[in-house]
Amino acid sequence: MVMRPFREVLVSIARCVGERLGIDADVVARGFDVPREEFGDLSIVLPRASIPRELWDSVEGAVRGCAFVAECRRVGIYVNMRLDRARFAELVARACESPSYGYLELLGGTRIVVEYVSANPIHPLHVGAARNAALGQSLARLLRAAGAEVQTRYYINDVGRQVAIMALGMSILGEYEPPPGFKEDHWVGIVYAMTNLFIEVEGIRRELALADDARRSELLKELDSRLADLARLKDVAPDLFEKLSDEARKGSLSERVSQLMRAYEAGEEWAKSVVRRAVELCLRGIRATLERFGAPIDVWDWESDLVWSSEVRKVLEMLRRSPYATMHKGVPAIDFSPILKDRSVRERLRIPPGLEIPPLVLMRSDATTLYTVRDIAYTLKKFREFRADKVINVIGSEQVLPQAQLRLALYILGYRREAENLIHYSYEMVQLSGTKMSSRRGRIVTLDEILDEASKRALRELEARGSADPGKAERIGVAAVKFALLSVTPSRPIRFEWENVLSFERNSAPYLLYTYARARGIERKAEERGIPTGYSELLARADLSKLTESDRRWRLVKLVAQFPEVFASAVESLDPSQVATYILRLADEFNSWYDEDPVLREPDEGLRYAKMLLVKWVERVISNALKLLGIEPLDRM
Repeated sequence: MVMRPFREVLVSIARCVGERLGIDADVVARGFDVPREEFGDLSIVLPRASIPRELWDSVEGAVRGCAFVAECRRVGIYVNMRLDRARFAELVARACESPSYGYLELLGGTRIVVEYVSANPIHPLHVGAARNAALGQSLARLLRAAGAEVQTRYYINDVGRQVAIMALGMSILGEYEPPPGFKEDHWVGIVYAMTNLFIEVEGIRRELALADDARRSELLKELDSRLADLARLKDVAPDLFEKLSDEARKGSLSERVSQLMRAYEAGEEWAKSVVRRAVELCLRGIRATLERFGAPIDVWDWESDLVWSSEVRKVLEMLRRSPYATMHKGVPAIDFSPILKDRSVRERLRIPPGLEIPPLVLMRSDATTLYTVRDIAYTLKKFREFRADKVINVIGSEQVLPQAQLRLALYILGYRREAENLIHYSYEMVQLSGTKMSSRRGRIVTLDEILDEASKRALRELEARGSADPGKAERIGVAAVKFALLSVTPSRPIRFEWENVLSFERNSAPYLLYTYARARGIERKAEERGIPTGYSELLARADLSKLTESDRRWRLVKLVAQFPEVFASAVESLDPSQVATYILRLADEFNSWYDEDPVLREPDEGLRYAKMLLVKWVERVISNALKLLGIEPLDRM
């Protein structure tokens, strides 16, 4: 088990107080806090309910008796204390000896499914899906580091109108392999956008024939906009444009899409051949992007497999027999209002208090099922196949309502454990200045484009610093994008700006990689000068009491000691941004210290070895923290 320096001190002090006052040490420990530096290193917030006021002075006396405490002072309900620096540094030194320092076995034996990305296979992954991918892979790494068994899954949404539009376009084109110079998913995105635009133009023209003058003016503007988009895409794929134009003149593309969609959901072989071939082409490109981004998927699930099996039908039959079944706007639905009167259900299922839950429609008028109904069967499949204790769905905040309906549906069907342990991991969108995206109209900023640009910019920075390694630039660029998407808490939107993403000076992955490489460079120089760098030898020769004579070095020691607590908080809250924020603080403190306090030129041998240990601690923490974010550190920049 990895040691937790602050936790061990906390337990020691709580035990001293508990034994002196006859109070449970856990009660005392819950009142601890890390205060602002001017107030000390640790504080106890005296819990009024558990420690009577007349015993507060005794708490202060008990704290003074703890071996780790150098001095303490009670101020109101706080007992502020300063630690014995040398003793605490020894504790940190023993803890950091472990290569996995910071990781804690918090979830041993827990089985968790993390489903992430699951973007429709009709175009390449865009910058919004990039945040999903960054969060999903980091969550999986955090949970595995905490001892959980984790399986990652991608839900291939191949049943629905958008996929049918794309597949129809591909079948009209006749040639499934992309032209030279096109990546598979990028080509599929062009086919989808152009086919969809022809269908939208078809619909606008039908409406124009029946519109009054006021509506006609609006429709003409919409038509001009769609035709302009088609002209733009025609320049990219003229052969596709001509073939779709010919087919559009023959008859309704919209009706052919509906026919294909119905036939595919029914499992008709001709439709399966058309759709699966097109979807698999797009997935080839998506897999390559995820591999490049360092976001691996363990299991790829086809939505159509669920539909063609009996699982969706069984769920549908159970819902229609439910006492909550009703008709809504002429189609079968589930009315959740009776069960929502029970406030405890909202609390157990984490339904936001102000969220209105309309009826869940089960089937369209054409008898095809809706996404949420199919998702009920998929959720049960995830729990069942992996024997999961929890399932985490990484899905944008706009899906709050469908995810709430999903949990409620599971609950009323009797799957209460699954409903209570299904987590909607919500996140906000990524904003690109001056960019408005629409996959239907062929206007998206793809993750591939973002990574290409990041790699180019990183290479220019390296060249300016005397290096020209494209492989290293690629790693730095990917790390920069990933870190930018993880460094903001998921509940806040991200404004993606290149000058911040690829800064080598502050608040970015390149800055952290530089800091790690700087620490590794100190070790290499030490080896060149014959100074030992092995952990055991450094520990044996270091004078840790001198290490903490400087306030700046002491701040670094305390920051290193906080890593296990940051890790535990990030796992509990499922928030990788806590790790990102923490290592930026650590890197800032380390760089400021090193700039003013030489390591290898230190004349005092015991202090020099202690400083070398401090460098090793920072190096280990940054490395372990970056790996939680899915970023591999670089020995040289």
